Amino acid sequence: MDVYPPNVQDRTLEFLQCVSTFNKQNHNKIPRATTQNGPTKSQRSEFTRKAGLIAKDIARVTNSLGKLAALARQKQLFNDKPTDMIELTYVIKQDIFKIERSLKELQQSSVTKSSGDNQINTYTKNVVQLLNTKVKNVSETFKEVLQTRQRNELAKKSRQEQLLASVNGSLKDTGVNGKSNEVLPYALRKKGTQISENPFLSSMEQDPSVSVPNQDYLSIPDQSQQLMLLEEQSNQYQQERSRAVEAIESTINEVGGLFQQLATMVQEQGEVIQRIDNNVEDIGLNISGAQRELLKYYNTVTSNRWLMVKIFGILILFFLMWVLIS
Repeated sequence: MDVYPPNVQDRTLEFLQCVSTFNKQNHNKIPRATTQNGPTKSQRSEFTRKAGLIAKDIARVTNSLGKLAALARQKQLFNDKPTDMIELTYVIKQDIFKIERSLKELQQSSVTKSSGDNQINTYTKNVVQLLNTKVKNVSETFKEVLQTRQRNELAKKSRQEQLLASVNGSLKDTGVNGKSNEVLPYALRKKGTQISENPFLSSMEQDPSVSVPNQDYLSIPDQSQQLMLLEEQSNQYQQERSRAVEAIESTINEVGGLFQQLATMVQEQGEVIQRIDNNVEDIGLNISGAQRELLKYYNTVTSNRWLMVKIFGILILFFLMWVLIS
């Protein structure tokens, strides 16, 4: 009995072609999935980066507010560093405005680039609302610090006015010929009853040939000039204080407007959330109503036996007609 070798067919090439085709198909599917998921991840990372920058700015402004509050609580009459106060107030105000602009941009980008995932949308809304609350608290603190500074400035101004009034009252006590006792030299305060310690002045007093015209020679600098200089310096200082108070008042007004804008943003977010809640409640009510109607229809159909008999009869009639025709 002859044994014939079986017919063997080499299909290795077909197998390799199938493997290469399968690899190409998988390779084409992977980039598509990457391109579909890529923008979502980049959007998430961009949102997280912007939110982190805003949080860092809020922390920096909070630190600056602590320094400003420490300066505002100082009650020194002089040397209270008004320049540092003005510069720090300006920097904090600009930072708060910058944070507000960044927060608006973040909110707009989160609304325009919202995805279909409800969890991601809820997360972005919560982050924006949290940042809004922090900015609102920072604005309130800044306003309180400025109000404290304004009260301290007014108190310092009143103290300075009281001090100047007391100085003016002490300088109104006049002496010889309407001049202050402090203005005239010590040797001329009494008419000839006291001998000066100056030998030249003593010899002039003892010599009758030397005339002393109303005893006005050898006068020291007039204290009225010193008083005028003191009043001029005080007026200049009060003008600087008045400008500082005006700057504080304008900053308080600007911060009040910013606070109003933040309150409006928070109110708008609350209205959006309220509308979403109302829509969810309406959807729930509609689903409940549809379920009740379906149950009513089902009960009507199951309870109407005559209708079931009619339907069954019509089916039998059509079956018989089909059998007879065929």
